[in-house]
Amino acid sequence: MRQIFKKHSKAVNPGETVHQSERIFAVLVLTGVLSLGAGLTLLQTAFAAPAGLSESITRLVKVKDQKVGQNLDRKQANRLPPRIANAVRQDLSRQTGIAPGKLKITQFSQETWNDGCLGLPKSGEFCTQALVPGWRVVVSSNNKTWVYRTNSTGQVLRQEKSNTPGSNIPGNFPKSVANAVISDASTQLGLPVNQIRVVQVEQKTWPDACLGIYAPDILCAPATVEGWQVTVEASGKRLVYRTNAAGSVVKVDQLASLPNSVRDAVLREASRQFKVPTTELSIVQAQQYNWDSCLGLGGINESCLTNAIPGWQVTVQSKLQLLVYHTNSDGSIIKFNQAASKLSDAGILKPMPIPTSELPPSLDKNVVFRAIASGGFTGRTYETVLLNDGNLMRVRIGDANDSERSVLRIPVQQVRQFQQLLEQQQFAQFKNLSYPAPSGAADHITYTLSSRKGTVRYTEINQGSLPAPLEKVIQTWNQLGSSAQR
Repeated sequence: MRQIFKKHSKAVNPGETVHQSERIFAVLVLTGVLSLGAGLTLLQTAFAAPAGLSESITRLVKVKDQKVGQNLDRKQANRLPPRIANAVRQDLSRQTGIAPGKLKITQFSQETWNDGCLGLPKSGEFCTQALVPGWRVVVSSNNKTWVYRTNSTGQVLRQEKSNTPGSNIPGNFPKSVANAVISDASTQLGLPVNQIRVVQVEQKTWPDACLGIYAPDILCAPATVEGWQVTVEASGKRLVYRTNAAGSVVKVDQLASLPNSVRDAVLREASRQFKVPTTELSIVQAQQYNWDSCLGLGGINESCLTNAIPGWQVTVQSKLQLLVYHTNSDGSIIKFNQAASKLSDAGILKPMPIPTSELPPSLDKNVVFRAIASGGFTGRTYETVLLNDGNLMRVRIGDANDSERSVLRIPVQQVRQFQQLLEQQQFAQFKNLSYPAPSGAADHITYTLSSRKGTVRYTEINQGSLPAPLEKVIQTWNQLGSSAQR
């Protein structure tokens, strides 16, 4: 360094020599700053005070130091807090008898759960309806795996149902099905695919090409379909899917996907509103919607913002009533849709008991269902019966020559589906009930429907005012008759 100073001192006057040496010294310091990297904080401490150090070097040191600090903060934020790890290990150790030191945490992720029960309510438990930040922790020992959910402090712990989640995903579960489900869930939830995980998988045999999920006016091929039931989770939300074997057909099972918080809140509201115990209520339909700020139920003079609010339309069955509710995503806001509901005192006919003397004979052992139609302009009576083997027989009562007798065929699989429908729609609840025609009505056809669990009677002119489950049975029965073949 003396040689450099001497060389330059020959070319300049003494005053310039001092300034030149300061510049050279600053360059050397700057070179050292750029090369040392991790030692920047020490340089800042050592050289901040001297007047010869340029302000630009000081700023460079501070910026670099801030970036190092930010990177450390990010690493710490993504690290599982020791208190969470210890709480999970201690709880699992108490349950299994395995020493905490032998329990290895293999995965963890920060999550936001949709209620105070961390999305895992116990039977009959009330869960506070608030978002709860926390963790999802996977623990392993000797090829066994457990999955925990916690709040942010580890004071609240919940273990997911199976103590071996790996067994919930069979080894033969196709990657194509997982990809198809995750892709659809990404669209449904508005989240990137890397935030969606498959948490449970079951092999299923679906009853038809619709995978057992039906839509109005859509006929389903009756052949059984091998496939999968797949449950995915993301950000505290859960969706249940039905797929075929390859994943080329993917359908959300809306009813199975309904969050427990929404289910519980709707049942409580229906119980409060109609003074009916929750044990007498059941949710029969659920559908996801994006509502406006009024949940789709704004009045004529009410201003409703159009920004979409994700939520649900939930249908509750109470005896012969259907109650429709609109909710937000977690059930903390609920509105009753009276126009879509069917109430016994508003639009639904009140049934009367069928006199015992007017009840038809019981069904034979091989008969699944029977429909008797009588009256109308002709005054004739026809009986149609569906047999276990798929035969659909129709005769005119009183026709001695059997001139109007016919035998049609229905696939046995469709017969089984119809039997399932009778159970799903609780046809037995209409046992020995009659929905008579309005006073003064003439030339109407009266239908008497019988299953092995009871008989119901109605007239064609009041079919539109019948309870929805009964209308569904009638509609499906008519479709069977129209699709039957000789």
